[in-house]
Amino acid sequence: MAFDFLKEELTEARYIRTPNQTIGRSGESIAESFFEHLLVLQQMRFENPAWAQQYAKDTLKYMNFSNVRTSGTDLHNLAAIVSNPSKFSGKVDGLPSRFDELAFKRYLRNIVSNNYNPAQDRIFLTQMQKNMGIKGGLLSKARRIMADYSKTTPNERTAVSTRMVNAFRHDGQFRSDVFRPYAASVKGNLPAEPKGSVAKTAINVAKAVVPGVLVGKAWGKFV
Repeated sequence: MAFDFLKEELTEARYIRTPNQTIGRSGESIAESFFEHLLVLQQMRFENPAWAQQYAKDTLKYMNFSNVRTSGTDLHNLAAIVSNPSKFSGKVDGLPSRFDELAFKRYLRNIVSNNYNPAQDRIFLTQMQKNMGIKGGLLSKARRIMADYSKTTPNERTAVSTRMVNAFRHDGQFRSDVFRPYAASVKGNLPAEPKGSVAKTAINVAKAVVPGVLVGKAWGKFV
């Protein structure tokens, strides 16, 4: 089947499968992970539209985001955590206090129906970043690029892809169900590396990135 690989990712490569996997993580870390997954999905709308549509559909599989589910996507489970701070207060401190579930569902449905509205995406991603309490400069730049990805330059795509791959090697996020498909889809955007498996190559690229050197130079081309 065309998307058998996605089912395999959901059962074998997962970042958050149970509520207990949130223990020891800060609310800021969880919120940032959610936003990074969201930005990756936005980029995949252009790099691999068929995958993005299926992933958005699977993220909408349940009626709401009330619980972390073993069969839910990582984006679904991260959304369940950030949208229910009181439920997870005993495991995670400092979760964001606001989550617009209706806007999030509308965004996912737009991906499923291949309905792209740059202005609407800019507003949604900007508001979601604000709600998550994310003020980091690099993620703000990544969000601006992702919102208008169809108009980006090759240098911008290289910079933002490198930033995301680098982010996903931290805190075990390379286990996420989005990482391997993402690494394969943006491989052409990344700096040249020795031959090897796609996932291994992407991780090696991420490990080679020294903050302020490779990423800094890439961002500097368009900041």
